[in-house]
Amino acid sequence: MKVSNKIRRRNFLKALGVLSLTPFFQSCDSSVGYWDGRDGTDTDRPTKPNVDILLDGTEEEIAQAVQNKHTTLQDLYNNPGKELKIGFIHDRSYNILKLSFVKSNIVSYPHLRLMNTKTNEIANVIWGRDGLKPTIKFVDNSGNVINKNGKNLEFTISLPSKLAKVNSPSDWIIAGIKIFGVALLFWIGFSIAKYVASAIAFIAFNALAIGLVIAGLGIVIEILQWILGTTGITISDIVEIFQRTISAIVYLLVDVMNYLISYFG
Repeated sequence: MKVSNKIRRRNFLKALGVLSLTPFFQSCDSSVGYWDGRDGTDTDRPTKPNVDILLDGTEEEIAQAVQNKHTTLQDLYNNPGKELKIGFIHDRSYNILKLSFVKSNIVSYPHLRLMNTKTNEIANVIWGRDGLKPTIKFVDNSGNVINKNGKNLEFTISLPSKLAKVNSPSDWIIAGIKIFGVALLFWIGFSIAKYVASAIAFIAFNALAIGLVIAGLGIVIEILQWILGTTGITISDIVEIFQRTISAIVYLLVDVMNYLISYFG
């Protein structure tokens, strides 16, 4: 009977398009517990890593993990080279993504750097422009746009047509989170749960936006000034996103997740 109930639950989750989230609803207090294996058997849960942000548990627990992290990201920008470690399930084990701001010859402002500790791959995330729209680019240490499976990782941030005349800063931030999620999945792989990818994108794009605002106010760089003028994003707008209620952040992350599901089909 238990097996039958498990199958029905799994089919229900699959119908909702969130089967990949199943392990995250099975939180436990200790670092070692049991979770369902692919064959329906119980297997040892991987040991939780020592990280700054752990994206594990229910939707609400993951939302709580990213809530109010704006001061952490501001501190990250103000201390180039300092790393923020984000832990999450990837291919049935924990992976750690390291975020930092670095100064390099790629651009003339401190930029966001990602490191996938499972593969030791590095992506530098910088701003670009496509006509009248900003872009984000994942580039290597030489400044070349990274190509994954034939896809160049440069993506345009566009507002939905129904919002095109509004252009509010929060609309731009949410659109940026969605596009960052797309780039992240191309770069890190598609075996990560899309809700978790949404949470990582929430942290990473807002870090990028914080860097944009602080650098744009302190350094006269044409691309940064143009993006700030186009989006109108301020630190207050970013703080507002982080200070939303848990339920509001869950709603936002689910919206991003649904965008990713729609994007990749």
